[in-house]
Amino acid sequence: MSSFADFQLKPEILQAIVDLYYKEPTPIQKEAIPLALQGKDVIGQAQTGTGKTAAFVIPMLQMLEIQKKDVQALIMTPTRELAIQIADDVADLGKYLGVHVLSLHGGQDIARQISKLSGQVHIVVGTPGRILDHLRRETLHFGRIKMLVLDEADKMLEMGFLEEVEEVFIQTAQKKQVLLFSATMPDAVRKLAHRFMNQPQIVRIEKRQITAENTKESYYVVNQSDKSDVLMELVKEARPYLAVIFANTKQRVNELVRRLQENGIEAEALHGDLTQKKREQIMERFRQAKFQYLVATDIAARGLDVEGITHVFNYDMPSDLESYIHRVGRTGRAGQQGEAISLVSPRQKQWFNRFARAISGGVEQKFLGGKPREERKLRKRDEAVTIEAQEAKTTEQVAAKETEKKRQGGRAKAKPPKVKPGYKKKMRLEREKQLRKERRRKIEEIYKRRNKK
Repeated sequence: MSSFADFQLKPEILQAIVDLYYKEPTPIQKEAIPLALQGKDVIGQAQTGTGKTAAFVIPMLQMLEIQKKDVQALIMTPTRELAIQIADDVADLGKYLGVHVLSLHGGQDIARQISKLSGQVHIVVGTPGRILDHLRRETLHFGRIKMLVLDEADKMLEMGFLEEVEEVFIQTAQKKQVLLFSATMPDAVRKLAHRFMNQPQIVRIEKRQITAENTKESYYVVNQSDKSDVLMELVKEARPYLAVIFANTKQRVNELVRRLQENGIEAEALHGDLTQKKREQIMERFRQAKFQYLVATDIAARGLDVEGITHVFNYDMPSDLESYIHRVGRTGRAGQQGEAISLVSPRQKQWFNRFARAISGGVEQKFLGGKPREERKLRKRDEAVTIEAQEAKTTEQVAAKETEKKRQGGRAKAKPPKVKPGYKKKMRLEREKQLRKERRRKIEEIYKRRNKK
């Protein structure tokens, strides 16, 4: 299929696709959409940023009967952030159909969710725990459901949702179409598919294509004590439109945000201690480029599609290849160029090289400023010596001025004009601030244009 028109979709869906500037189906869409339109169960293995959300949303909208009031489709996701994102995608693609989609997840007032469920809802998107909560309260019924989708199935089971997912499956209509999407296929996912899917058709991307081809990946070997300084240097060199910095703990995230802000860099934290409302506010501001750097734990690593992310920094390395893939997947999306930079400790280097071989194009080792760490240390020492010499010279000049003043008997003397300390740095920061504002303006125009469609 060379175009979306070849799928023979409803005119309303095709118009929404045009509005979203989708030019032609991605590889996962070319293979998965025709199978799903035929009513077959499908297993799709693809990395993030390949258009897999549209690969299940488009067939779902095609089979929808708008006049019916029953819930006709369910999409389960591992995180609330991903649920919100997918619900937005469903609304965008189904806006001309008059589709009603509801996102169900923790962090929201359950009474308000129950109120919305009493009205017309065609598609439910949510996390297993909150969906099961509504099923047990009998405020949600899936007796007439036609399609069930599991997105990020590997992450869902990794987070311990297996029992909840199985119970939801059992409480849905026995005759239904099941679509399962996952970046990896561990045994637990295979067993789940075998139990609940009917002769699924498998759409798989080859292992060597596991990360996006247009993402440039590199790493620096850095001691833990040097990481913060190295990150500051890399951030200043990179000058991204938008960037995500990943750390493994909430404490580390907060520390990095403070350090960035102290250096005049606009940054916000995203982690599990924040309320759902606060997280949504931060993500909305980030999408609108109100600030440049999002420092996050892995809570933000899956499913978030933010236009304009040009760089991903792994300050702390994730514990496994799959998490690395999903972090890197935040950039280089939808055909855009991206860069992923990792800070690897000396102990992690051998381990990192092992899974780097599984990545398309490999990962290049770099040295900060093109020089190894020892040379950087020498450079820093020289800079420190220079600063000390300048301070000593300044002290001598002050003492000489005081002596001259006393000699002149305290007579007033016109002071020569001088540049205030830090003036050049202030002007440079101001220029960079203006450039960031211009970049934001361009991204905001794209964002507003997209929302108007």
